[in-house]
Amino acid sequence: MQITINVPDNLPLATVEKFVQRIERRLMKKAAIVEFKKPRPIGLAKDKGVPIPDSFFDPLPDELLEAFNG
Repeated sequence: MQITINVPDNLPLATVEKFVQRIERRLMKKAAIVEFKKPRPIGLAKDKGVPIPDSFFDPLPDELLEAFNG
């Protein structure tokens, strides 16, 4: 991932470095949250009483697809 930061020329380098380090720490924390040890199994809640009708898997109507795709 590449991030571009526009920094004013008159800002001290030490301030810029601290700012970048703070952003890096936040990104590392978020990456650690998103990373999973192993993939979750499919159908984890299939016996929990939430029925999903077969029509759920039908293709979406054209007007709805156009709304999403512009």
